[in-house]
Amino acid sequence: MSTKTDQLEWRRSKVVEMKARGQSLGEIARELQVSRASISSDMQYIRNQAKESIKEYTTEHLPEQYQICLSALDTILRHTFEILQTSHDNREKLQAMEVFKDTHLIKLELLSNATTIDSALNYIRSRQSQQKGLALDSANKGDDQQETKGRQTVF
Repeated sequence: MSTKTDQLEWRRSKVVEMKARGQSLGEIARELQVSRASISSDMQYIRNQAKESIKEYTTEHLPEQYQICLSALDTILRHTFEILQTSHDNREKLQAMEVFKDTHLIKLELLSNATTIDSALNYIRSRQSQQKGLALDSANKGDDQQETKGRQTVF
């Protein structure tokens, strides 16, 4: 027997599949025979999961992959330079020069994109700080209101 959690996961996977086919929330709700509110709730959950996945990827995996890529490009540059230095075949040298040039261009593009990636990470961090700040502000306002209520009853 499947549990409610299994059923919910199945439905959410169906919602993603159907949304990918371009179906509206109403169409999905009718086909799955659940309320539109349930489908809207599923979509909100799916969006939140996607945001968490993106945040985890950009903060945990992307910097590592970026460094691996730079290292691989450096290895290509070293090997093509060796070919340039040691080969006696002019065609081979020309091909190595082409790879050398292309690798430098790719590396330049990657390093230029680092600024974009850094900006995206800074944006994510600032949004997280803002959200934490808002949560603290609302918690403090709640405390202030409690203190005010307490004072009113004392006076």
